[in-house]
Order: sequence, then C-alpha cells, then structure tokens
Amino acid sequence: MRPDEIAAAVRRAIHERVLPPGQFVNQDELARQFGVSRIPLREALRTLAGEGLITMRPGQGAIVAELNAAEVKELYGLRLLLEPPLAPDIIENVRRRDVSELGAIVTSLATLPPSSSAEWADLGYSFQRRFYELSGRRHAVRLVVQVLNLVEPYARMHAHLSGARPAIDENRRQLVEALSAGDADALVATVVRGIEHTRDTLVGEMTGYGTI
Repeated sequence: MRPDEIAAAVRRAIHERVLPPGQFVNQDELARQFGVSRIPLREALRTLAGEGLITMRPGQGAIVAELNAAEVKELYGLRLLLEPPLAPDIIENVRRRDVSELGAIVTSLATLPPSSSAEWADLGYSFQRRFYELSGRRHAVRLVVQVLNLVEPYARMHAHLSGARPAIDENRRQLVEALSAGDADALVATVVRGIEHTRDTLVGEMTGYGTI
C-alpha cells in the first residue's frame, strides 16, 4: 500500500472511532495489518498529524487527537467562517446533474434504517465534500475538509446517540432545494443553520456529559 492509501484507511478508522480519540496507535500492529514496513506507515501518520488527526508525542508515539468541548466549538466557528462564503460560487457552478446527484444522496440517506449508522455517516460525509467541491475554490475546500475531518468522529457519535439524523437529513434536503432554485441567500442561511444547530447540541452534550 502507498502512504496515501494507508492514510486514507487510518483516517477512516478515526472517523468511525475504530481508533477513538486518545487511542495510542500501535505502529507495529498497523504495519502488519497493512502488510507494509514502518517507513510508509510513518509517512502516512505524518500526513494525518499535519491534518490534526494524529498527535505525535515524544516517547509515546502516535495518538489519535482528542478534542474538548471548547475546541469543538472553535472548529464549528471556523466552519461558519469558511463554509457560508462558498455558497455564491456553488450556485454559480452547479449543474442540473449535480443537483440530481446530491438529491439522490439525500434520498438514500433518508431511507437508510437506523441500524446503518456507519453507512449513513459515510454517505453524509460524501455529500458534504461533494457539495463544497462544487464551489471550485480548491484551497478553501481543502481547509473545509480538514476541519470536517477533525470534527467528524464527534459529529458521527452525536448523530448516533442524540437521534439527530432526521434533522440533519432535513437540512441536507433544504440545501438541495436551495441549489435547485439557484437561491444563494437560502443556501447560506441553510448552511449556517445546520452548522449552528449541530455545534450547539454537540457542545452541549460534551459539556453536560463529558467527551462523547
């Protein structure tokens, strides 16, 4: 496996909490699992450290980054700075087939059974990435994806534990509706509403019950 493939696999494991926040990353075990030497594995971990998903600690090695409520709130603040300004470019660049593609994802999300939380989260993450990629603003999207990757393990657990899936699905449906109408103002408002709602409920859960 190439380092980028290893990084993608470890990133997915972090998203899905197979490697939960605070978990020590056993590099020997991962190298055996992927059938690689320590060299490409270390390169992959350096990539993930650069994204903020892994923390390299002297004498301890690699540890999955763990966020507290204040840090999660800060990251959602960054989302509010980065994502709404992309709406006008998304409206300008979107094509009918893009709307149809995103609409099909929304339909699939709404029909998945409650037991399919991992599949739902994967599909929802794909929706978010595709939605912002429509802006064509490569560097801004790179930053958005980096922030999304950092909060993804917490957002997934929040949706699973709090029963937030219907509200999140509805927000995404409204995004597609605004795209279809070519309404940039509605798109901005919907993006902001979705981010703020998830931020407030997720931070509230973390503050009230400890790190989820």
